[in-house]
Amino acid sequence: MAATAMVVTAMVVTTMVVTAMVVTTMAAMAMAATVRAKVARTDMAGPIEPACAEVQSRRGGARSFPRWRGPSTAAALVFGAAALTSLAGLPVQANEDDYPARKDWSSYWEGSLNISVFVFRDLNRDGLYNLGDQPMSGILVDVTGPGRPSWSASNGAGFANFTMSGTRTDGDIMFEGTYDFAVRVPPQWQVTTRNAVQTTQFRLRPGSPADLIADPAPALVGLAPNLTIFGTLPENLDAAPVLSGPHRAIRRLEVDPAHHFVAPVEEGEWHSQTTPSRAVQVTTTPVQIAQAWWTSLTDKGAAGTKITFDDLQSEGVLKIPSGYAGLGWDNFVMTHRKFYDPEGYRNGVMSGEFLAYNGSGHPAAITSFEPFDFVGGYFGASALDAEGETLLISAWRGDEQVYHEQMTLSALGPTYLAAGFEDITRLEFRTAHYWQFTADDLTVVTGSRP
Repeated sequence: MAATAMVVTAMVVTTMVVTAMVVTTMAAMAMAATVRAKVARTDMAGPIEPACAEVQSRRGGARSFPRWRGPSTAAALVFGAAALTSLAGLPVQANEDDYPARKDWSSYWEGSLNISVFVFRDLNRDGLYNLGDQPMSGILVDVTGPGRPSWSASNGAGFANFTMSGTRTDGDIMFEGTYDFAVRVPPQWQVTTRNAVQTTQFRLRPGSPADLIADPAPALVGLAPNLTIFGTLPENLDAAPVLSGPHRAIRRLEVDPAHHFVAPVEEGEWHSQTTPSRAVQVTTTPVQIAQAWWTSLTDKGAAGTKITFDDLQSEGVLKIPSGYAGLGWDNFVMTHRKFYDPEGYRNGVMSGEFLAYNGSGHPAAITSFEPFDFVGGYFGASALDAEGETLLISAWRGDEQVYHEQMTLSALGPTYLAAGFEDITRLEFRTAHYWQFTADDLTVVTGSRP
């Protein structure tokens, strides 16, 4: 029975295909006959024989596109055959004119394109753009050479773009010659690729997309912040402390009349010689040591939970719900680094693709019924328009304020705060001028006390 059904099905399909062939061919022949009848009536309108229309193409020169003449019998048969081919599931062969190859490469294209300097944050400072390195947004790049000078800021993908064209007059680069691309290196940053200024030659090349080429194209530029440990010492410290670091490095902190200090350091773990159990890890950013850090009982960073904001959702923006990481969250929002355009939302990310900020620039807080420790975290400004904004951080134990610290924020990259706040129930953040700050990789210690 199954075999009989298969035979019947095959016969039905064959009959449908043959029927389609007959119908298509008859329709095509009828159309051809109708057109021939119309063409025969030439007493007033004349025969339908227009010349080919010349269409001037800026990019490819003059090309001919024949106007419709009406199908002939042969054309109708070809149409029918194509329809049958389509019914059969076979490809239709294109004509050569459907994909014309450009034959004249000597004429000017009269177009333009971007030539770019790519700027990235070199996390490991090796002068190479590696996995883990991040594009930098908002870095200014100047170009000088024949013609007027120009500048551009790197976009969210790290590209500082300049338009070039050998024929148009609205580009940044319009002439042959030698051009210099110079990155305006931010204060307290360094160029790891050793090419803050780079030179390239531009030459005319008719037929290229911009009729102008760079030889060589500008190379990428890596930036990294100078590594320092800084802060304000508590007034009750008897003497300026000494820090010991990797490779037996020693830093004796020099304190100004306001108890501020700054010490250049390198990556690695740094200890207070007076209290060896107290240590701070310097990685890829400057570190601010809070006053509380000097008097905290122990270093709990290794036992802490790192809050990265990367495990709640995979895109967009989200109000952080209470219960995340076992804490209460008030007016904290997490967002993907590409959700907003301002520079700090991109430059402030430390791990993954997400960071947090204070909604609408207003105060935000982290709370818990059970006391917790705030070990530290990375903080920055949301935009270059807020460069230098002050972040005020207060910590409470019940109704008593027990800690207070302030930071100067940058949208070029975050700073790590080694806080050392212990046994607190509320951690409050506010900016002095109500700009958004960014936060990432916050380390806390929750649970029962030892």
